[in-house]
Amino acid sequence: MKSWSNSDVPQSVTFVPEKRLLAAVLQRAITDFLTGDGDLRESARTWLLEEEAWESPITFSFICEALDLDTEGLRKAILNQVAQQPKRELQEAVQ
Repeated sequence: MKSWSNSDVPQSVTFVPEKRLLAAVLQRAITDFLTGDGDLRESARTWLLEEEAWESPITFSFICEALDLDTEGLRKAILNQVAQQPKRELQEAVQ
């Protein structure tokens, strides 16, 4: 399983603090979805995988765009991580 950690970021690269914050929000949501339980996991799943009808400006798509990430590619990668987890069923994760 991929470890999502800011310590993996090369120290020679200068980051804008706002982008580091957005990356941390994204990291937390992915971690909650992959390892969380109950409402925490469901909330992260909704935020990460469903079409966004959120009133908040801080959506998954917004963060991906701000960090220059491929939104759909990242969603597929997250679902691949779930599919590789032996204790969780893929169907449970994407309900």
